[in-house]
Amino acid sequence: MDLQQLRSFAAVAHHAHFTRAAEELHIGQPAVSQHVRRLETELGVELLARTSRSVEITQAGEIMLARIERALGELDAGVGELEELRGLRRGRLTIGAMQSLLPFDLSRALATFRAAYPGVDIRLVEGSGRELYEAIATDRIDVAFAPVDGNLPDTFESHQLFAERLVAIVSPSSPLAERSGVDVADLRDEPFVFVQGGTGLRTAVERAAQQAGYRPRVSLETHEVLRAIALVEAGLGVSVVSPTVAGQAGDRVAVLTLRPALERRVALLWRGDRRPSPAAAAFRDQIRDQPALPDKT
Repeated sequence: MDLQQLRSFAAVAHHAHFTRAAEELHIGQPAVSQHVRRLETELGVELLARTSRSVEITQAGEIMLARIERALGELDAGVGELEELRGLRRGRLTIGAMQSLLPFDLSRALATFRAAYPGVDIRLVEGSGRELYEAIATDRIDVAFAPVDGNLPDTFESHQLFAERLVAIVSPSSPLAERSGVDVADLRDEPFVFVQGGTGLRTAVERAAQQAGYRPRVSLETHEVLRAIALVEAGLGVSVVSPTVAGQAGDRVAVLTLRPALERRVALLWRGDRRPSPAAAAFRDQIRDQPALPDKT
C-alpha cells in the first residue's frame, strides 16, 4: 500500500463520495477509485460499501480509518517539522471557517499570511460549527474560525476573536416590525429561518427558546446568509443573526433587540494535544498578534 491509497480512502470515507474526495485531493475521480480498490485488494477486505447512489464505510473500513488517519497525521507532522527547518519556504495549511465571520476580515488575514509565506499552500474549508469541531478533532484541518458555545473539548485550545449580541430580524410587514425589541418567549408561534444546522448561533436560539418553554418551529433552512435575509424579507419567518449581518440587510428587514440577550463568541480553534505544523503555528501567531476586536455584548 502507498500514501496515495491511504489518503484516497480517508477522503472518500470522510465525504462518503468519490467525486468530492477527488476534488479535495486535486486528482481525478477514476484515480481515487483505483487507489481504494488497490488498497482493498492488498488488505483482502471491503473497506467501502458502494451502491449506485451512496458510499458507506464498512466495519473493516472504520477499523482501518482510525489508524490511517493517525498515521497520516503523524506523517504530515513530520513533514511539517522538516519544512520548519527550511524556513517555511514550502508547506501546507488547512483552515476551517464558519460562513459568517464579520466583523473579522478573514480575506485580509489570509492575504497577510500569503504575503509573508508565499510558498505555503493554503486551503480553506467552510462548514458549520459542528463540522469544524469534528474536522479539528480528526486532524483534517489545522485551525478553525468557529463559534464557541459553552465548554470546548479538553483537547482544544482557542483564541477569542470577538463576541457580539445577537438580534432578531423580521419582515417590515410583520406586526413585530413596530417594536424595538422582543422577548424570546414572544417568538413562540413564529416560524424561524435558520442558517445551516449545527451552528453556535442556532444552538443559542434553541437554548433560549427551551428556557422560555418551547422549541423553535423551523420554517426554512439555508446555507447562505443572504438568502436567509431574503426569506425573512419575504415574510417567510423570523431569524436571529449577528448585528453585522443585520446591518448588511439595510432597510430590507426590521431589526429588534432580543430579551434576554443572546450572544455569540467566535474564536480561532486548534488541537492543543498535537504539535502544530510550522505553517499552522505561524498562522496562529499572526492571528493572536492582531489587535483584539471590541466586544459588542
